[in-house]
Amino acid sequence: MQRTTATAVALAALVALAGCGALTGDVSFSASPATVGDATLDDSDYEEANVSEQEVTREFEAAGQSRNVTVTNQIAMYERSVDVPVVGSQRAAVFGAFASPEVSVLGQSFNPIEDYSDRELVALAQQQYSGLTVGDEVGTRSVSTLGESTNVTKFDGEASIGGSTVDVYVHVTKVKHDGDFVVAVAIYPQALDGEQETVDDLLAGLEH
Repeated sequence: MQRTTATAVALAALVALAGCGALTGDVSFSASPATVGDATLDDSDYEEANVSEQEVTREFEAAGQSRNVTVTNQIAMYERSVDVPVVGSQRAAVFGAFASPEVSVLGQSFNPIEDYSDRELVALAQQQYSGLTVGDEVGTRSVSTLGESTNVTKFDGEASIGGSTVDVYVHVTKVKHDGDFVVAVAIYPQALDGEQETVDDLLAGLEH
């Protein structure tokens, strides 16, 4: 799997949607980074692939006047090399955390992520990455992250890895923390034993 992973593309698609709404006056909102702690990374063998911020500015027309809204989102990507049947060693286990500000003005929220279901979040990955096909929901579980208990939804799917089609699992969850929406997505080959527990450890190790 290339370093521009399915998770990275899916989260980039969310960036393009954040900050929609009609506001009065030019305003800006910025999320705090959501990253995995160093101790958790050491235990999981995941490595930081990229931590970056992306700024999105939208211009809106209201009452004959133009208003600009600038939203700064944060993306953290992690990967680790795993043995994939037939293909061999690939950086095919990926974990991403995306933080987007609430964008709330006068008691109204304008960030569409607030209302997105896990299925809708996963659909963005399926639509934006040609090598990923997300199938049925195969389970849910409760995991602790950022001091909250959140439901993680698990889907089966297929991904193009090393030129071959490989069965994968896709995990997704969303929490609201300190004024930001934090979305976490994990993708890895189904043949990888014990990886769900590693994903749960990464979620527990998130810092924001």
